[in-house]
Amino acid sequence: AMPRRAKIKTGRNLPLATFVALGLFGLVLLSTFVLNWLFLPLLTIFVCLAVSELANALNLKSSQVRRNDLLLLTPILLISAYFGGLQALLISFGLGIMFLIITTLRSGIDDFNNKISKSVFALTYLPFMAAFVLIMLNQDSGPLRVLAFILLTVASDTGAYFSGIIFGRHPMAPSISPAKTWEGFAGGLGLQIAMGALVFTYFFEAALWKGLVAGALLTVTAVLGDLLESAIKRDAGVKDMSGILPGHGGVLDRLDSLIPNALVAWAVFSWLLR
Repeated sequence: AMPRRAKIKTGRNLPLATFVALGLFGLVLLSTFVLNWLFLPLLTIFVCLAVSELANALNLKSSQVRRNDLLLLTPILLISAYFGGLQALLISFGLGIMFLIITTLRSGIDDFNNKISKSVFALTYLPFMAAFVLIMLNQDSGPLRVLAFILLTVASDTGAYFSGIIFGRHPMAPSISPAKTWEGFAGGLGLQIAMGALVFTYFFEAALWKGLVAGALLTVTAVLGDLLESAIKRDAGVKDMSGILPGHGGVLDRLDSLIPNALVAWAVFSWLLR
């Protein structure tokens, strides 16, 4: 017998979510192609909001993440990446870890291992990975690379969303995200590969196979980012990271796939678009 379709309850107001998403996309286009000076402060604000949401979620249990320290380090990492590139980012990231070790030690050794582990994870997951968007922006055809990475990730999310609703029957990771299905993954993979072929052909005049490879690789990391955030929320016992973005939840709920894809897109684009 054919397995029954998985029950998908998105809980989203789709028209409102679409309106908010288009508004955010418009801001990205404006700051990337028109008002270039706006991109760094805009990204910094969004990543700081996401860091605050993540710290609040991690702090719902006993271990206290160094929220204010992370909010201090986030703009430092992003500014370092924007003006100094990869080397400056790595230096500021290493110094940031040392800073977190010192401030955590000063707060006492009670539950030290959990505190420092969660704080370093938060620093790595959000500001460090997000900073690769800025490194990518300063490469050849940087604005187009940033736009391509966003379009690829959005294609993955969109394809998975609608394919999961229509065809979803086989849960991918029911203990982490019950609504995510293999059919949704296949839909996201198909749409992102198609988008990869389009953007590599028309944005960069690159070989078609390069777009297919980029689409396939970024689909995997987009899903991993989504599952990671779902695991964090499930462990914390929250449905959304916050309610700041109508129809989406929190900032991190919107950035969950984009953040890990920023690092991977920088690496994949650097390899394929030499």
